[in-house]
Amino acid sequence: MSSVAKGNAFEDRVFAAVKLELAGDRLGLSPRLGRAFKKKGYYSSDRDSDIVVDISIEVWLPGADQWSMLWVCECKDYSGAIPVDDVEEFKAKLDQISGANRKGVVAVTGAVQVSALNYARSQGIGIVRILPDDQVVHLLYHMTIDMVNETQELDTKEFSRALTQPAFVATNRDFYATAEGYIFGDWYSLLRKALSSEAPKP
Repeated sequence: MSSVAKGNAFEDRVFAAVKLELAGDRLGLSPRLGRAFKKKGYYSSDRDSDIVVDISIEVWLPGADQWSMLWVCECKDYSGAIPVDDVEEFKAKLDQISGANRKGVVAVTGAVQVSALNYARSQGIGIVRILPDDQVVHLLYHMTIDMVNETQELDTKEFSRALTQPAFVATNRDFYATAEGYIFGDWYSLLRKALSSEAPKP
């Protein structure tokens, strides 16, 4: 598979997950108020042209002629760690999009450099890592209910390693995310926080 086809397949996977959460009415946001897009352009006055983003969700208030909030996801299907330059470039694009309320997330299959993670945190940009299948070990055989419950808890140290170590291998989890000072174990909790004005701490 070519690198372009591989990247497109990852975008398709992310977009399908985002659309599923939005359509399922689980985000505290009516599906008719949220619109998901792939490869949509948003006007930049600096460029006097559109910036095309990988994935976006627009939140529209009833009767409005412009979205009230925009969530943008940049997808990076790299095997190594994403450098800080890539996150800085995404932030520059996000800042150029006309409209007041914008949030951004970078979704990766590889890791991100520690400096990239630190920069993302300081700029309010979320990082999502979706591990490849060969880096996830599923251990469910002979597990007790207590053991299953323990695996559901979110560990900040584990999330930090998962986000910054390319060869990280997880147990029973393929999704790691951080945004706005929180960690998230699935698309549902990440999107619900991003698309709502109030959310409890995890």
